[in-house]
Amino acid sequence: MRSLVWLTVCALVAAVPAVGLGEKPLRVPPPIGGPVPGPGFPGQPGFAGDANYKAPKADGAVVELLDEGVDPLIPVLINDGGGEAGTAAREDRDVFAGVEAMRVTPMQKYRSHIPGWSFKIVEKPEKAGEFRYLRFAWKKFGGNGVVIQFHDPAKSWAFRYHAGTNIYGWQPSLQVNAKLPTEWEVVTRDLFKDYGAFTISGFALSPIDGTSALFDHMMLGRTVEDLDKASDAALGRGKPATALAGQERDAQWDALVGVDRVKAGPAVRAFLAGAPDHVAYIREKLGKLAVDKDLLARVQKLLKELDADDFDARDRATDELVKLGAGAFEAVKALADGAPNAEVGYRARLVMRRMNAVGAPVSNAGRLSRVVRVLERADTEPARAVLDKLAAGEYGFDIAPDARAALARLKKK
Repeated sequence: MRSLVWLTVCALVAAVPAVGLGEKPLRVPPPIGGPVPGPGFPGQPGFAGDANYKAPKADGAVVELLDEGVDPLIPVLINDGGGEAGTAAREDRDVFAGVEAMRVTPMQKYRSHIPGWSFKIVEKPEKAGEFRYLRFAWKKFGGNGVVIQFHDPAKSWAFRYHAGTNIYGWQPSLQVNAKLPTEWEVVTRDLFKDYGAFTISGFALSPIDGTSALFDHMMLGRTVEDLDKASDAALGRGKPATALAGQERDAQWDALVGVDRVKAGPAVRAFLAGAPDHVAYIREKLGKLAVDKDLLARVQKLLKELDADDFDARDRATDELVKLGAGAFEAVKALADGAPNAEVGYRARLVMRRMNAVGAPVSNAGRLSRVVRVLERADTEPARAVLDKLAAGEYGFDIAPDARAALARLKKK
């Protein structure tokens, strides 16, 4: 095996904490002559990614700022044209509600003026576009703190909530939990009580440090009761009027484990609503799912070739893994998390970045993770038995970690 000597030169840019009402979420040294408004701000032309984004309608009691359909939003978050570090990607497996969340890496992803955003926070919301309460779910991997920030056209970034440590001392900011949300946690806040009247024109999702943070189920509501109704609907709470069975259940199962995320959302809610009643059905359906052993063997071969002595062989393996897409993603991710050397780690992360392009297909594990959530909701002995089989890799190595995590959560109940 070759002997490699790696020399990495890192350019570190000092970050100045945002402390005033007129600061960006993370200040960087302004260009000579002062900051210049970039495209995508009032009076300026838009960015290329804006054309595919449609702002959520705010004509009801609740508006969803971040929930399903995150792909069009990701290119919009351009960090105001600055160079702050951070990436955003759709998360298909570890979600709070529905079938999608957003995963953000440090420092953050944000935009002060998101096209179409003008949500008014008032004391007594009655008209379209008026709200008072905020609800969101988040989860943090490593580090010390996580922050969500909101922007007002006149008051700038003056509205923040953080959990853990506010390591940069950004102010104003309200701590909602002294501990990091290492599992999904829901935060509900009275925005008007916390900060008075203002208008939300943009937001910042700020993991700050650590590995990444997940954000989901972010909504504005006129009342807490309105938010509760929206949450109950999104999470499939409450018994359905008619039991899911027969051909309708078969169709919903196909949607549940299918690649169409729009169809998968209602299917997840339908199965969650009657989770204990579907365990036997799920066990039968899973038994008919065949693991593609040829694909598994090919993926394992390509993973080994990422560590080949020949540079061209490593390059070919990298390209082939990217072409395999969803079928190889989880194995590549596992390798990236435990790479035997720097070269393999670099190539595994490169493959993941190329696979994670906006619009990438949902992986097999992403689809089966929806089934895991239904079994976890059922929380019966038969459901745990099916989870045990999933955790043991009986239905593929890629979904096993999700099943093990679900079983661990159930043990804590």
